[in-house]
Amino acid sequence: MTALRYNNLPADHSACTSETPSSPSWQRLSQFFAVVVLASLVVNEIWEMAQMSAYIDTARHSWSSTLTLCTRATVGDVGIVVGIYAMGVLATGDPSWGLHARWNMYATTAVLGLAYATLVEHAALAAGRWSYSEQMPLVPWLNAGLWPLLQMMLLPPLTFWIARWWDGRCSTKGAL
Repeated sequence: MTALRYNNLPADHSACTSETPSSPSWQRLSQFFAVVVLASLVVNEIWEMAQMSAYIDTARHSWSSTLTLCTRATVGDVGIVVGIYAMGVLATGDPSWGLHARWNMYATTAVLGLAYATLVEHAALAAGRWSYSEQMPLVPWLNAGLWPLLQMMLLPPLTFWIARWWDGRCSTKGAL
């Protein structure tokens, strides 16, 4: 009775499995993180390349000439996505929150991404690291470019959703 009352487990633990939604295997969690990184690389590289005309330094350059610059930016974007996930781990106390996230966690990652992007844009513009071309719509109340704000607001939740979808797809088939 004590085990059932305090741990929500039967006293003999016979009904317990080694993997519950809150404690997946390390292999499953590792696969999830690998998909997070890979999905983040792909979606952020596409976004970075698509928005290059909105920055003065790259506005009139060819796609191939901006690829290296965009790839470096993408690696930083992946770090941001991983950092946002880490904040979710700290908030939930659960390293596997992405495997069973609900709408509120996706909304929270969007807000964190928007806040981080706003800070980065302000710092970079103030330091002269980049400047916007006439192709960049500005968000007046945030004084930052719309494309980078949308990028960090939309792509982290999308990345976590893709990784969760992939995990569900692979869980039903048995392997990655």
